[in-house]
Amino acid sequence: MTTVKKAVCLLLILVIMASLGATNSQKIFPLDNSIYRYITNLYILQGKALPSTTAPFSQDELRRMFDKIDRTALATPVEFELYDQVATFLVEKPKQIGALGYDIGLDVALEAYFHTNTTDFISESDWSYGYNNRKPLLNLNFETWPTDHFYSYFELSVMNNFGFAVGPGKIPNEKPNPLYGKSQLTTNIIMIPPNVLHDVDLNFPYRAFVSVGGDHWSMQVGRDKISWGAGKSGNISVSNNMPYQQVGRFTTYFNSFKYTLLSSFFTHPQILYYKSVDNHGVNEQDLLADGMKMYLAHRVEFRIFEEKVGFAVTESAMYQSSTGSIDLRFFNPVGFYHNQYIRGNSNSMVVFEGDYTLLRGWNIYAQLGIDEFAFGEPVPPEKYAKPSAFAYLLGIQNRIGLNKGIFTFALEGVYTDPFFYLREEYDTTTHQFGVGFDGIVRVLANGMTNLRYVQGYPYGGDAIVGNLLLDYEVPEVWRVSLDALFMAHGVMGITSKWDLYTGSEAVASTPSTQNPFDATENGLVEYSLLIKLASEVNLMRKLALTGHLALPFIWNKDNIARSMVHDYQLSVGVQYSF
Repeated sequence: MTTVKKAVCLLLILVIMASLGATNSQKIFPLDNSIYRYITNLYILQGKALPSTTAPFSQDELRRMFDKIDRTALATPVEFELYDQVATFLVEKPKQIGALGYDIGLDVALEAYFHTNTTDFISESDWSYGYNNRKPLLNLNFETWPTDHFYSYFELSVMNNFGFAVGPGKIPNEKPNPLYGKSQLTTNIIMIPPNVLHDVDLNFPYRAFVSVGGDHWSMQVGRDKISWGAGKSGNISVSNNMPYQQVGRFTTYFNSFKYTLLSSFFTHPQILYYKSVDNHGVNEQDLLADGMKMYLAHRVEFRIFEEKVGFAVTESAMYQSSTGSIDLRFFNPVGFYHNQYIRGNSNSMVVFEGDYTLLRGWNIYAQLGIDEFAFGEPVPPEKYAKPSAFAYLLGIQNRIGLNKGIFTFALEGVYTDPFFYLREEYDTTTHQFGVGFDGIVRVLANGMTNLRYVQGYPYGGDAIVGNLLLDYEVPEVWRVSLDALFMAHGVMGITSKWDLYTGSEAVASTPSTQNPFDATENGLVEYSLLIKLASEVNLMRKLALTGHLALPFIWNKDNIARSMVHDYQLSVGVQYSF
């Protein structure tokens, strides 16, 4: 496109944007939309701190972020292209039936998954390109803009489910999986072997919600994916780990300040213990599932020093009640959850985050997490002391405009204490359930399965991680990335036992080889190296080809003494959007 034509197009875009002051801008953009990446690139290239890291965002909030970008300071061809692409996203208008705005979309995707090691990599969690990444065969989405302030979204997916997990395993995600583990080759085409009828996914919708908002505020209720933070390998407070979250979210945002209140509801962990001898053979859907587990968090963000520094504080609590009752004292949007003094029902955490753009193109970011800190209490290994639970994340990233594309470099390190995110499991004596920062997502996969995920960092506690990302993208044309992750992980996991020290236990340190509260939980440190190469090519505006090659190498897999095992995992696909 010539410079004159681009200038004319941009002028038209700006005129249209200026005329949209009273229109509905409450659409919630999904986390995988490229608009997030483009705006972040522009902020770093202009020497600004990162835009808000509390995603997802409404169209109104994205437009206000976009308005802060100085077009006269754009320096390279790719910066102008990124600017124009974001502007185009923000002025797309729905179809109209009278006063009702609507849009119907259909994505058709064909994907194939192939891996070589069907002996050691046999579970869903062994896949790099896992269930959260796979595209459905058909995805029909319906959006409505019924008034100036309301927006709704619903999607109907036709796809294969998580697979049928069988055999022993600590959690269902890690059990042998005939569909995605023991089969060398499978696809996302339903009922094509090895896929059979009972593999058809009935767990939709994965995104379905209503949002309402206005100038400087937005509220959303329903299912969506959430991510809080700038981490590349994950975030300490909230990561995009789960298939979806059941959320209620309120946010208000201004030039230098943003506040967000989030609630996310999960199944109470007692569902894991209901299926006993007394109800053997009973359909799990018929089992009583009262009780409640809820993640509640408020987060404030600030931008200071001429927008070169961003700072965020997240205070959160996992609240749990076996009867389903809610203590209304707990619901103070601006209170301090640590001072509720209801440790039997909750587990509190505070996460500090900051980022600083040193100069154009270079940004450093950090996170510090403290899981239920307390002052004046005993320190491990003193008697009645609680295990230490800290997490640290530090990263540096760079953006360079090269010709028509943008190059990204990011180097990140993460450390999590062994008992971070954990609280005691079910106590058979007191019949009390500990409150950990994990969530259960119930899915139907040839029978009910209770998948367990950490709310925060994907690899949980007891981990030391180094991550390198190299990425080059020509906006809306093609993209290729190389991601290398090395991790040392101790024996602690999502089901590890947690207790108070009696004064005689050794203090566990990352990566651990022994749980001081469980003599049966011991082993060697697991070391893993994961190399991923991903690519995407847009053959035309609505037709794309994708490819993902992952090479995982693991020593002492599952913390058991064994030689290195590895796998070759290839995923390829083609997608067309109507």
